[in-house]
Amino acid sequence: MVDLWRRGYKFDEIRLHMDGYISCLRQTQALEPYHIHRLEEEAMSFLRDPSNFELSTMVQTETDYY
Repeated sequence: MVDLWRRGYKFDEIRLHMDGYISCLRQTQALEPYHIHRLEEEAMSFLRDPSNFELSTMVQTETDYY
């Protein structure tokens, strides 16, 4: 989700992407319903937390090249 946000997607578009993914999991029955519901709850709480989408001001520099 953070990668999509960094690419310029809006939160509504990221939520729609997540909803589509969850819906796909439900249709294919790839996971048990309990796990799908848990994944959905975790993803929504991650999406609601603005600290996950803050720009990092600390840039890592490479000190040695080899």
